[in-house]
Amino acid sequence: MFATPMPGVRPSEDPIRLADWVELNLLLDEELTVSVTNITDELSDTPPDDAASSERRFAGDDQQPSGYWESAEEVAETALFELVNRAAWLGDRYPLAINGDAAALGDGITGRDTYRFLVALRARHLYADALGDDGVTSGLIFEELAKHALGSYFGADHEHRVRFGVAGGNRGDGLPDDLSEAVGVLRDRLHEATGQVSDSARGDYRADVVTWKPFSDHRPGQLVAIGQATISEGDWLKKEPASRWTDRKPAAERLINFLARPVTVVAFAETLSLTSRDTLAGLTSSFSSIPFDRLRLLSVLRDGELPGSLRLQMNNWTESIRDRLST
Repeated sequence: MFATPMPGVRPSEDPIRLADWVELNLLLDEELTVSVTNITDELSDTPPDDAASSERRFAGDDQQPSGYWESAEEVAETALFELVNRAAWLGDRYPLAINGDAAALGDGITGRDTYRFLVALRARHLYADALGDDGVTSGLIFEELAKHALGSYFGADHEHRVRFGVAGGNRGDGLPDDLSEAVGVLRDRLHEATGQVSDSARGDYRADVVTWKPFSDHRPGQLVAIGQATISEGDWLKKEPASRWTDRKPAAERLINFLARPVTVVAFAETLSLTSRDTLAGLTSSFSSIPFDRLRLLSVLRDGELPGSLRLQMNNWTESIRDRLST
């Protein structure tokens, strides 16, 4: 098995990181079965340098280092419970099967390539800089995947899905690299009113993907979703699409003067379970986008609905991560 990841910033993150590590092992080495005992043994065989400090982290200040195995087992059981919850929610979309106290690769194949890529993307967080991935190729692939996820969720046809972001150096779907020109082309496709773009403006104003569900009358006013895609851990909370797309006053100064306010989305590779429900509840005054973690991405994507070229890119990049993990 791959080396266990470093502990998270908060103790509550450790079982989630271990659950992600189990997924990584099973999806990149399909012959494995991983049990609570396996996880516990891995934690116990390679404890942190300060085992007493780690002991207090896992099980409280009053427990002695001699009880490290028991406290590691508790974390392992919590990690498996996290996988049970994922399987219960996603059903046959989830590629793992949980039997008793063990997890193995299941029969779910509708999104296996997609989830292998997303789990490999999460490995960049679990091992920090150890994998040496610069994020250029992986960021570009993730933007493309997020484009199709949003399109699927909002019921947009493929011709109404565009990658507006500039990951890899270029926009996708026939959009010019120049921001002002790209906004103009997008506005014409949407049949919305002209906005305002500064001559000095660059980039994408945190709009990596745009999808829309038009009416056939070619008039303004429709469901539009603008999404940001980030592959950096924890960045999703500060990566909402810029207000120049949605809330700038007066409305004529927005990049496109939409008749109906677009929905905003942020896609990311970790899971929402890393963020407590209380924290999420407290975001209502500062955050207004739909969070699309990798489980939500998986819930709306099927491998067979993705372009073959995108699946090939995902699989090639995933194999490169497996090779790095194995060395």
